[in-house]
Amino acid sequence: MRFIVSLLALLFAMSAFSAGQRDTRISGRVIKGLGIEDDKFAELPVQSLPKDGFIVDTYQILPIDGSNGFYQIWDEVHLDETDGLVKLLRSDAESNALWQITLNDFSGTQRHPRMLNFPDGTLLTAWESASAGTNNVNIWCMRIDGEGNALWPLPGVLSCAPRNQKNVSLACLCDGGIAAVWEDYRNGDSDIYFQEILPDGSPVYTPDGVAIEKVEGAQLKPGFILDEQGFAKKLCWEDHKDLNYPICMVTIDLDDLSVPEAGALPLLLSLLFLLRRKG
Repeated sequence: MRFIVSLLALLFAMSAFSAGQRDTRISGRVIKGLGIEDDKFAELPVQSLPKDGFIVDTYQILPIDGSNGFYQIWDEVHLDETDGLVKLLRSDAESNALWQITLNDFSGTQRHPRMLNFPDGTLLTAWESASAGTNNVNIWCMRIDGEGNALWPLPGVLSCAPRNQKNVSLACLCDGGIAAVWEDYRNGDSDIYFQEILPDGSPVYTPDGVAIEKVEGAQLKPGFILDEQGFAKKLCWEDHKDLNYPICMVTIDLDDLSVPEAGALPLLLSLLFLLRRKG
């Protein structure tokens, strides 16, 4: 009998420990700082921990304007995964927060943020937003100055096409523009779409981007190959035709892109943002 009681107590303790571990893993999805010492990164104390949610994705970059510290962007998703925010933080080299802002107040979940910094100390931030509903993830962006202030009156639209747009990649162009490329599911399979935006957020090409590769099968993981100055030189992505076709990496020079003539995005499109804000 004593053996059975001991066994039950052991099983209960193991169960409690397991539950504690699950709780630890949830609360352990935290934002950690990055220290800069001898050109190496080191984890420093926690910067941010959501009280009622968890972090899915976080991304850090160093300033390129000669200042110390780093920028960090992340998403905070509620525990029920019905809502979420994207936040941006600026820290010094000792991982002390200089400022922190919420980039958007959309309804719905906001995921997988990315950012691109510039020599003048400004940033371009981009994120995926499910505010339009299930299976309709769009990509929005915002320019931020070095003090955390929005430089545009409303977030810019990279794509609000039907279905999902995901996995955005950003790069600077030598003429001062900003290039963006992403996976786009508006036609069913994943295709590669591209957009160039001006410093003020105006798109160069047709709204919601232009198709660079739209063929049978899936085209995934788009990105940029940079030149020695750090400007975008080529596009690259993985091409998955089907299970019988080997995965191959496709690259194309940006100068060889076949895209429509430049056109302006109507101002009313930005008003979509207002319809997606939390009440």
